[in-house]
Amino acid sequence: MRLKVAWKDFKFVIPTGKSNKISDLFKEIANKFAAYSTEEFIVSELKTSDGFVISPHYLVEDALLENDILLVVDFESWKNEQFKLCTKSFVLFALENFQDDNKLRVNIGLNTLNKLFVSIGLYNKLYRLELFDSADLKAFHKEGEHPVTHWEDGKGNDAKVIFVVQGGIVTKVKTEISTVSSPKPLIQTIDIKLNGTKIEAGEIKTIQEAYEPYDSDSSVVVPEEVREGKSYQDYDQYDYYTTDGGNGSDASHHAVVIGPSDIRFEQVDITRSEMSNYATSNGGFMNSFFTDFQITNNNADRVTLSKITAEYQDKQGKWVPFTNALFGTKRSNQINDYSWRTDNILIPLESRDTIKLSTNTRVEIKGVNSERLQRSHHSLPNELHIKIYIHDDKQNVTTIPVFYKNKTEDPVTMTLKTRQARVEKPIIFFQTVDNLETNVRGWVQIVTDKSDGKNIFNFTSICSNSSHYISQAALHSFVYDAKKENQKKYKIKNYCASNSDFQLEVFANVNFETSKVDSLCFELSDKKGISKSVKYFPIKKLTE
Repeated sequence: MRLKVAWKDFKFVIPTGKSNKISDLFKEIANKFAAYSTEEFIVSELKTSDGFVISPHYLVEDALLENDILLVVDFESWKNEQFKLCTKSFVLFALENFQDDNKLRVNIGLNTLNKLFVSIGLYNKLYRLELFDSADLKAFHKEGEHPVTHWEDGKGNDAKVIFVVQGGIVTKVKTEISTVSSPKPLIQTIDIKLNGTKIEAGEIKTIQEAYEPYDSDSSVVVPEEVREGKSYQDYDQYDYYTTDGGNGSDASHHAVVIGPSDIRFEQVDITRSEMSNYATSNGGFMNSFFTDFQITNNNADRVTLSKITAEYQDKQGKWVPFTNALFGTKRSNQINDYSWRTDNILIPLESRDTIKLSTNTRVEIKGVNSERLQRSHHSLPNELHIKIYIHDDKQNVTTIPVFYKNKTEDPVTMTLKTRQARVEKPIIFFQTVDNLETNVRGWVQIVTDKSDGKNIFNFTSICSNSSHYISQAALHSFVYDAKKENQKKYKIKNYCASNSDFQLEVFANVNFETSKVDSLCFELSDKKGISKSVKYFPIKKLTE
């Protein structure tokens, strides 16, 4: 049979056999016009000269006559218009391509004209699109499997869609997807139900996984945690989020002093401490001690407070001057909210006057403090004796003994117990390292979570603001990259992180025989590598 076929400005006479299927004619036409197209030439539709669409499932002799004029609609032109109508997805089958960091997808669903659509592509690229109405799904004469559409790139990325026919009707759509990184094809099916002209979706099944599923806890016995360097004590009885373990004194230590100028100084609250996390010009930081007083002038004359100095007793029992001392006032009822005067302020007290006044005695500590802490530095005694000297214009000096005490020997830092109290999901892995130079604890945690309805591990650390979702796909990618680099202990570079205090390296321990990750290894240390922890997380079950 001879047919006249036109595409754009190109026209050819193409012979074909009467007993051929129209789908075979599609291929003959594509071969003829391929040389005239800059894209891969695919025939999506054949129309008669008066606009009627010819089904690819008919035989040529059942649909065409000698010398019929046919108009070709190529895939590139057709797909852009038709895919806009494919709005209802029954299922999206997808397989990761770790080599190119994308997913090869097969989407099956209905368009707005109640036609079954089958597409193959990436997230932003459509390679194949086929449409079938209910009549098409009943037009198969041969039982069994019928290939519907196929795409491959010659590099190992491949997708096939197959109709399964029973009783002359398509009852199932089967897909086989392979990528360059998958060890075997992902095979899945979806049942199709025909109710008159209506097409409905049925049960979805996975026949074969492309990657080994994490359907049980790892049986590998991991090494015990190895620690180096010193660590702070854990204080589970205190909440890291509400206290740093400072300010442990009570009212029994409040000072009440009447000085030589008949000025009465009454301490009205405990002495509080603060370690600033701001660096001084000398490369240190300030450890301040705040004390609130009620001051009354019992003298018959006016007295002016003119100067404040202070000293403290160090661990050797020696009295050492504070770096400086300041007068100030509280700005609010919040703890440590003051306004301090750094100039040479004079404070006049009229006879019988009573005022509220606060003092700030500050010592500069060499080094860096990374977190603002309301406690004294470990270089100072935990029970700190302070002498504040108030000078006045009568050339008298009032000495006020002040006592400060930390509740705990070490700073109260985050523990698994206090962290879990703040985290909704169960913490299944927790690791810490302390930086004793910058007075801060580093940590790593993993919790169980869900993403898109699937079980995952959510990994976070002090070294980064990012959360890493460890899914089965992520574990599969580690296996692929580890094999490619021939590294059984594979460094996960985008999980590694550091900040000014800590550095973290994360590794996947890959079993090449099972093609699975047995465990993750977390190597956490302070920035100088003095305090270290190496701890393993055996991979747990992720399937439902």
